[in-house]
Amino acid sequence: MVVERCSSSSWSAAAVTMQGWRRTHEDAHILCHLESGGSQGSSGVFAVLDGHGGSSAASGGAALLEEALKQVPLTGKTPSEASRLLQETFVDCDARLRSHLGTEDRSGSTVVACIINPSAGGNEYTVQLAHAGDSRGVLSRGSRLYSSKDHKPNREDETRRIEAAGGCVSQGPLGGGPMRVDGALAVSRAMGDFHFKPPGMDPSKCKVSVVPEVQTIEGCSAGDWILLACDGIFDVMENEEVRDFVEEHPSRASSQVVDGGQICIDLLKLCLDKGSKDNCTACFVQFGEGPTRSKSAELLPGPWRGASPEVQGKYAEFFRDHGFEAEATELASGRRVSGSSKTKANPPSPETSNATARNSLSSITRVLQAVRSTRAIQSAWRSRKSSDKEAAASGTE
Repeated sequence: MVVERCSSSSWSAAAVTMQGWRRTHEDAHILCHLESGGSQGSSGVFAVLDGHGGSSAASGGAALLEEALKQVPLTGKTPSEASRLLQETFVDCDARLRSHLGTEDRSGSTVVACIINPSAGGNEYTVQLAHAGDSRGVLSRGSRLYSSKDHKPNREDETRRIEAAGGCVSQGPLGGGPMRVDGALAVSRAMGDFHFKPPGMDPSKCKVSVVPEVQTIEGCSAGDWILLACDGIFDVMENEEVRDFVEEHPSRASSQVVDGGQICIDLLKLCLDKGSKDNCTACFVQFGEGPTRSKSAELLPGPWRGASPEVQGKYAEFFRDHGFEAEATELASGRRVSGSSKTKANPPSPETSNATARNSLSSITRVLQAVRSTRAIQSAWRSRKSSDKEAAASGTE
């Protein structure tokens, strides 16, 4: 896992990401501090992007959205005005992403994002929660729980749009499994996926739409929190389970300002125990006054030593992709890798992230191979679990 943390005078935040059982890592996230100035306190922009068909849309989309969302003037706007501005921002970023990735890239990414603005005096907070796809936001305000509603092809309003665009909602070619757009894609809103978005077509009417649903939640106060996470978490946990997990986490009893990083670490470990096979990324933000800290990143290297050489290579790729080059080199040389951390005072620029996205276009063939390999890994895992059960039943090791 890689753990990122930062905090301001108005909130503390952390994001944790792991590759899990997948052969490739296709998630991205945003953890961004905005200094509002004066007595109003600090605003923040946060997001989780869950890529599919490659990492291009998630990595490029995260860079574009971060820069764009920092500029959206939401202060003083009504909920309907804020919704319109955020929808326009998503549509504009998707159009720019199309020009960056070109016509042959078929990757896509769900998005769940929030912008947090403290009120004058900093005693209350307003949250705009925007999502496209099945990455989800769950916000706890007092005794009330708010959540985004996943965009799945078989959701009635989504089905109507897909069919009006000339598409269909069906299971995959082998039958079984979730309902999909044209029997192919299991989410109905996303960035990227441009083969479902004819150039010039109204984005709100495409088979796969980038237009987000937006909620405005006002009156949040110190101690309230929001969790943004990909479907790898919500495939195995319900909203109420997540709330109970956070509320009962030991760190909340021992400190007024919790360690959101540890909450996310333990949450992702629990999801693995519950059988999640996806990449998993979670971002936790708690409202309330605290010390301001620059963004830092910590590597939790995991049990790579007992893995096969091929899987060790995947560990090294994950370390390297997240900026831990020295640790990747240590792993490749067979030396012990211990957890390490570093300060991220200057995160990668959008140009750098977009260059990474463009470079990944040359890896389409490898990505398709990885998808097939993922199925093989999961099949092997199921076979191993079956063998373990049979061995336990017979009393053998």
